[in-house]
Amino acid sequence: MKCKKQKQENPVVLPREHNRKKHYLLEEGTPVPFLIDLGVMTKEGTVVKAQYDKFRQINRFLEFIEDILPALPKKKELRILDFGCGKSYLTFAIYYYLHILKGYDVRITGLDLKESVIEHCSTLARAYGYDKLEFLCGDIADYTKDNAVDMVVTLHACDTATDYALFKALCWNASVILSVPCCQHEWNRQMECEPLQSFTKYGIVRERMSALMTDAFRANVLEVCGYKAQLLEFIDMEHTPKNILIRAVKKENKSMEEIRTALMSGLSPLLSFCNTQPTLYRLLMEREEH
Repeated sequence: MKCKKQKQENPVVLPREHNRKKHYLLEEGTPVPFLIDLGVMTKEGTVVKAQYDKFRQINRFLEFIEDILPALPKKKELRILDFGCGKSYLTFAIYYYLHILKGYDVRITGLDLKESVIEHCSTLARAYGYDKLEFLCGDIADYTKDNAVDMVVTLHACDTATDYALFKALCWNASVILSVPCCQHEWNRQMECEPLQSFTKYGIVRERMSALMTDAFRANVLEVCGYKAQLLEFIDMEHTPKNILIRAVKKENKSMEEIRTALMSGLSPLLSFCNTQPTLYRLLMEREEH
C-alpha cells in the first residue's frame, strides 16, 4: 500500500545573509574621485570587477578606523602618518572618510620610497584640493619630521620596516596604531630552537610559525607599552595571506623604566628560547639606554 503524499505548502524562503547587499562606508554606486583615478571605480561609481577585492579591503580598513574614533583626541587637528603608503589607496580613503564624510580636521602624511608613486599621489591630492594631505619620499627609519602623532598606519611595510613604524608610533605616544605587517623574515632568519626542530625543519611551517610569532610578539610589546592590542583578520585568506591587522589603542602612559622591566621579565625568556633579537625589542632597549 502506497502512502499518499501530503500536499506541501510553499515554504517561506528567508533571505540568506550572503545574499543581502553589503553596506560599505564608501558606497558602491557613489562616485569617489580618488577611487576613479586609481582604477577602482568607473566614473559612474561602479566598482571595476577586477578591483572588487581592493574595494572591499579599503572599506574593511575604514571599518577599523570607525571603531577607534572614540580613542582619538577631539577638538584638535588629528595628525596621521601612513608609513609605506605605496599607491595610497588607504591614505586617500582615510582622508576622504575622516575629512570629507565625517568632518574631522586632519593632516595626513603618506611616506614611501618610490618617487614616481609619491609624485603621482601628490598630483592627485592637489587636483582634489586635499590641502592637508601630503606625500613624501623617504625611509620610515629616517623619518624625523614630527614630534607628535595621533595615529600611525602601516599597510604591508616589509619585514622590519613594520618594526620601525611601530617604534616611531611608540616614541610619539600615538593614540592609535593600525598595522598590517608583511614578509616577517627576521624571526625566520634568527630562530634556532632545538625543542621546535621537529616542526621548523619544514620550510613552510617555519615560515608561517615565524610570521605568527613575530606579530604576536609585536602585539605583546605594544601591551607592555600601555596599549590594548588586538590581532584581527583584515581580509579573507582567500584574497591574501597577509591578513593579520595589529590594532592598538593607548590606555595608559608608562615610563621607560617600567617598559624595560616588563620587556626583560615578560618577553626576554621567549627570545632566549627562540634565540632571536627582534628589531622592535632592540630599538626599545637601545632607547632606554640613552
